[in-house]
Amino acid sequence: MCNYEFIFKIENKLITEEIMSVKLPFNKKIPNNRRKKQFFIFIIFSSILISSVYFYTYIQNSPIDSTEFTTIKIVTENNPNYESYISCTFQLSNIDGTEEFEPLKSKIRIRGSGTGWNEFSQKKGYRIKLTEDKSLLNLRKDDDWVLIGMYSDYPRMRIKMAFDTWRSLQEKNPTSILPKSRYVLLYLNGEFQGLYLLAEKNDRELFNLNEAQNNINSSLIFQTKFNTDLNTYDKEVWEQDWPNDYEGIFIMEEILTNLTSFISNSKDDEFFHEKTGIYSKFDKQNLIDFFIYNFFIQHKDFWDKNYFLIRNSYPNKFYFIPWDFDECFGQFAWKKYDADDNSIVEISEIRSKNELYNRLLGNSKFLEDCKIRWLELREFIWTDEYFSDMITNFYEEIKDVLELDIDLWNPGKYDENWSNDVYKYIKHLNQWILDRLEFCTLYFNSY
Repeated sequence: MCNYEFIFKIENKLITEEIMSVKLPFNKKIPNNRRKKQFFIFIIFSSILISSVYFYTYIQNSPIDSTEFTTIKIVTENNPNYESYISCTFQLSNIDGTEEFEPLKSKIRIRGSGTGWNEFSQKKGYRIKLTEDKSLLNLRKDDDWVLIGMYSDYPRMRIKMAFDTWRSLQEKNPTSILPKSRYVLLYLNGEFQGLYLLAEKNDRELFNLNEAQNNINSSLIFQTKFNTDLNTYDKEVWEQDWPNDYEGIFIMEEILTNLTSFISNSKDDEFFHEKTGIYSKFDKQNLIDFFIYNFFIQHKDFWDKNYFLIRNSYPNKFYFIPWDFDECFGQFAWKKYDADDNSIVEISEIRSKNELYNRLLGNSKFLEDCKIRWLELREFIWTDEYFSDMITNFYEEIKDVLELDIDLWNPGKYDENWSNDVYKYIKHLNQWILDRLEFCTLYFNSY
């Protein structure tokens, strides 16, 4: 309870007690008109009290009018933690009034492992489990949702841009799936938490996978937790997200042992065999787009981790889904990179981190296919205007909140190179993309 709310309740209690303590003789009852007047005064006082509590709980603690932005309010009895879900209520109010509902009984926990970068950040991401399926903000109908804090995303655009850019490939590549997302303001226990991305969750429903089977032909979602070069299988590196633990089906070891053995041990003629080679196991278009996309956004802290390996029930093929976009599009927190940063060693680093792409990037036909696809993307999808419009649209949506959120949650304030001018980072983002597009065109034309 905030101090103001406590004070108002105490004052109300004292006034009430004082009124009740006044004893009137039976023959001196208060006239009806006087009682009505006192009741009217009581109603006014109560209205002021309730309004004041609301003001100090939701308005004073918020530097922006929450009626002008889509808002989520979460109330808990205890502080959320990493280890387990705790009970809460969840309420969403859409800016246009089309989605407003009473608080839902729900559960919440902090996203991530609680280690590394986020350990030093007070702005946490959250997982939300509703008690019923709901379609929030025209996203899919579900009970499982993610709130992304974008703490290391200075312009608060790069993560959403990464989602939408990968999804822009779906017309030719149905495997280019990532969550849809929407900007929201978050209040936790009445305290303003700033700007978040409400996003769908990476799960079986998002990827439209079949029911699990109790054998290696099952649909599956495997996730890399730590570094792996795909040379061998290490159970400490991978996590089986689907089938879930409660299914009692554990297929990851056999599948990944066989797959990594083929990647690392097969000879070239076997690896690229037309019928039984790598393209019989992996979706070829996905392998091409996955390389082009991650190379273009200069996805650092990648290639040996931070991706999903997915397959629908066999005989469907494996495909990759990129993840963890804190360090991409030329920025990481307050740090900025050039579009051709480390360009000389970039490919060699990719090949050293990932044996599958080491072999693919050593094949002239794969390089030629990448070149054709890049030129196609530049002409029809990834134009200069496509990215400039994306940045403009995101900025127009969040401009009234952006500077406030950076001031509230700033990972670089203790660094000597820190700048709190978020508009410099937006300008850098726009120019970096234009420079990177030009750099990649020169690169792929060199094949």
